[in-house]
Amino acid sequence: MNFYWVYDISNVKFFFLVISFFIFFSLLGAFLFSKWFEKKLNLTKETNNIVSIFLSLSGVVYGVTLGLIAVATFENYSGVETMVDTEASSLAGLYRDVNMLENKEKDSLKITLKNYTKYVIEQGWPLQQKGIVPKAGTEIVNTFQNYLAAYNPITEKDKIIYAEVFAQYNNFIEARRSTLNAVSTGLPGAVWLILFVGAFINIVLTWLLVI
Repeated sequence: MNFYWVYDISNVKFFFLVISFFIFFSLLGAFLFSKWFEKKLNLTKETNNIVSIFLSLSGVVYGVTLGLIAVATFENYSGVETMVDTEASSLAGLYRDVNMLENKEKDSLKITLKNYTKYVIEQGWPLQQKGIVPKAGTEIVNTFQNYLAAYNPITEKDKIIYAEVFAQYNNFIEARRSTLNAVSTGLPGAVWLILFVGAFINIVLTWLLVI
């Protein structure tokens, strides 16, 4: 179940959209089905106590469920945020290490890293927001790897820095892979089903109240 379209709506609009929908659904059902339930189930004002008990129990269970889902969602958000920060930090460290190389061939490495950063910000992140794993960034990373493999360190100092660049590059690749894998991170379809079914049950129980 894909809900990535939600991120294209502002928080304020989404808030009023959800509130309006559930209020409309609740009132519509109360006007359309309340009398029908009352006749079919022989409901009276005395049965309101029983319905209220079920409504209270259902509300508590659903409230606890919402709380647990909110915690899980926040943990997912925090985890992805950490992954993105790790990738950004490793990319910045890689660029600084490359800049310390002595051979002029480092210019090609620096330009490639700049192109990758620009691509991620302008194209990669918007695609991930829609639940799409960006693929063009892999080509840029492969280009950087080819340049790095062809680099020829001359002095001993340059060789040491070159080895550090390779180590930092591996850290960057790991962080990047974690970020791409996080694109599909989200609540399972079964959890969304519980959310909607639970909300529906609680609303239907209010239709059983004789007012």
